[in-house]
Amino acid sequence: MILKEVKDYLKSRIDCPQWYVGKRFEDEEYSITVYPTQGPAPRIPIGGLGKSRYGTKAVSVLVHWGTSYTPAEQKAQEVYDCLFGQNGSIGRNEVIMFDMRTSEPVGVGTDSKGYYEFVINFVVYYKKG
Repeated sequence: MILKEVKDYLKSRIDCPQWYVGKRFEDEEYSITVYPTQGPAPRIPIGGLGKSRYGTKAVSVLVHWGTSYTPAEQKAQEVYDCLFGQNGSIGRNEVIMFDMRTSEPVGVGTDSKGYYEFVINFVVYYKKG
Protein backbone atom coordinates (compact mmCIF):
# COMPACT_ATOMS: atom_id res chain seq x y z
CA MET A 1 0.00 0.00 0.00
CA ILE A 2 1.29 3.44 -0.89
CA LEU A 3 0.20 6.93 0.17
CA LYS A 4 -1.25 7.74 -3.26
CA GLU A 5 -3.69 4.85 -2.79
CA VAL A 6 -4.72 6.20 0.62
CA LYS A 7 -5.21 9.65 -0.94
CA ASP A 8 -7.33 8.15 -3.72
CA TYR A 9 -9.45 6.28 -1.14
CA LEU A 10 -10.12 9.50 0.77
CA LYS A 11 -10.67 11.49 -2.42
CA SER A 12 -13.44 9.09 -3.45
CA ARG A 13 -15.29 9.88 -0.20
CA ILE A 14 -14.46 13.51 0.65
CA ASP A 15 -15.11 16.62 -1.45
CA CYS A 16 -11.99 18.79 -1.62
CA PRO A 17 -10.64 21.02 -4.43
CA GLN A 18 -6.95 20.11 -3.95
CA TRP A 19 -5.34 16.84 -2.84
CA TYR A 20 -1.64 16.28 -2.24
CA VAL A 21 0.75 13.53 -1.16
CA GLY A 22 3.89 14.35 0.81
CA LYS A 23 3.87 18.13 0.32
CA ARG A 24 1.25 20.85 0.29
CA PHE A 25 1.44 23.94 -1.89
CA GLU A 26 1.22 27.10 0.23
CA ASP A 27 -1.17 29.03 -2.04
CA GLU A 28 -4.19 26.76 -1.63
CA GLU A 29 -6.84 27.84 0.87
CA TYR A 30 -8.63 24.48 0.83
CA SER A 31 -6.60 21.29 0.59
CA ILE A 32 -6.03 17.88 2.12
CA THR A 33 -2.55 16.38 2.19
CA VAL A 34 -1.55 12.81 3.04
CA TYR A 35 1.83 12.28 4.72
CA PRO A 36 3.74 9.27 6.04
CA THR A 37 4.16 8.99 9.79
CA GLN A 38 5.59 6.55 12.32
CA GLY A 39 3.60 3.38 12.76
CA PRO A 40 3.84 0.27 14.90
CA ALA A 41 7.01 -1.80 14.98
CA PRO A 42 6.96 -4.56 12.37
CA ARG A 43 6.38 -8.10 13.62
CA ILE A 44 7.64 -11.31 12.09
CA PRO A 45 5.20 -14.16 12.72
CA ILE A 46 6.29 -17.60 13.83
CA GLY A 47 7.20 -19.39 10.62
CA GLY A 48 8.64 -16.30 8.92
CA LEU A 49 7.43 -13.42 6.79
CA GLY A 50 5.56 -15.72 4.43
CA LYS A 51 3.09 -16.45 7.23
CA SER A 52 2.16 -12.79 7.69
CA ARG A 53 -1.53 -12.19 7.03
CA TYR A 54 -1.64 -8.42 7.38
CA GLY A 55 0.37 -5.28 6.77
CA THR A 56 0.23 -1.76 8.15
CA LYS A 57 0.47 1.72 6.69
CA ALA A 58 0.87 4.70 9.05
CA VAL A 59 -0.70 7.88 7.73
CA SER A 60 -1.04 11.50 8.79
CA VAL A 61 -3.66 13.67 7.08
CA LEU A 62 -3.47 17.47 7.16
CA VAL A 63 -6.78 19.24 6.56
CA HIS A 64 -5.99 22.85 5.56
CA TRP A 65 -9.33 24.62 5.41
CA GLY A 66 -9.95 28.36 5.16
CA THR A 67 -9.95 31.21 7.64
CA SER A 68 -13.00 30.20 9.71
CA TYR A 69 -12.55 27.69 12.51
CA THR A 70 -15.93 25.92 12.41
CA PRO A 71 -15.92 24.93 8.71
CA ALA A 72 -12.32 23.72 9.12
CA GLU A 73 -13.26 21.61 12.13
CA GLN A 74 -16.30 20.23 10.29
CA LYS A 75 -14.22 19.20 7.26
CA ALA A 76 -11.63 17.54 9.50
CA GLN A 77 -14.40 15.66 11.33
CA GLU A 78 -15.81 14.54 7.98
CA VAL A 79 -12.42 13.01 7.10
CA TYR A 80 -12.16 11.37 10.53
CA ASP A 81 -15.67 9.92 10.26
CA CYS A 82 -14.99 8.35 6.86
CA LEU A 83 -12.21 6.31 8.52
CA PHE A 84 -13.27 5.54 12.11
CA GLY A 85 -15.02 2.17 12.35
CA GLN A 86 -15.08 1.75 8.58
CA ASN A 87 -13.63 -0.84 6.21
CA GLY A 88 -13.31 -1.25 2.47
CA SER A 89 -10.44 -1.55 0.03
CA ILE A 90 -7.46 0.67 -0.61
CA GLY A 91 -5.75 -0.13 -3.86
CA ARG A 92 -5.80 -3.92 -4.07
CA ASN A 93 -5.80 -4.35 -0.30
CA GLU A 94 -8.80 -5.18 1.87
CA VAL A 95 -8.83 -2.94 4.95
CA ILE A 96 -9.13 -4.80 8.26
CA MET A 97 -9.39 -1.61 10.30
CA PHE A 98 -8.35 2.00 10.64
CA ASP A 99 -6.57 2.40 13.99
CA MET A 100 -7.24 6.02 14.89
CA ARG A 101 -4.49 7.53 17.06
CA THR A 102 -6.69 10.22 18.65
CA SER A 103 -10.36 10.48 19.57
CA GLU A 104 -10.92 13.34 17.12
CA PRO A 105 -9.02 15.52 14.64
CA VAL A 106 -6.32 17.57 16.37
CA GLY A 107 -6.38 21.30 15.73
CA VAL A 108 -2.88 22.68 15.19
CA GLY A 109 -3.80 26.35 14.77
CA THR A 110 -3.29 28.39 11.63
CA ASP A 111 -0.55 28.70 9.05
CA SER A 112 1.20 31.98 8.18
CA LYS A 113 -1.79 33.04 6.03
CA GLY A 114 -4.34 32.40 8.77
CA TYR A 115 -5.74 29.16 7.32
CA TYR A 116 -6.86 26.64 9.94
CA GLU A 117 -5.24 23.22 10.03
CA PHE A 118 -6.21 19.91 11.61
CA VAL A 119 -4.25 16.65 11.75
CA ILE A 120 -5.64 13.12 11.72
CA ASN A 121 -3.20 10.27 12.43
CA PHE A 122 -4.09 6.63 11.89
CA VAL A 123 -2.71 3.23 10.94
CA VAL A 124 -4.35 1.16 8.22
CA TYR A 125 -4.32 -2.57 8.94
CA TYR A 126 -4.87 -4.48 5.71
CA LYS A 127 -4.91 -8.08 4.51
CA LYS A 128 -1.88 -9.21 2.55
CA GLY A 129 -1.94 -11.19 -0.64
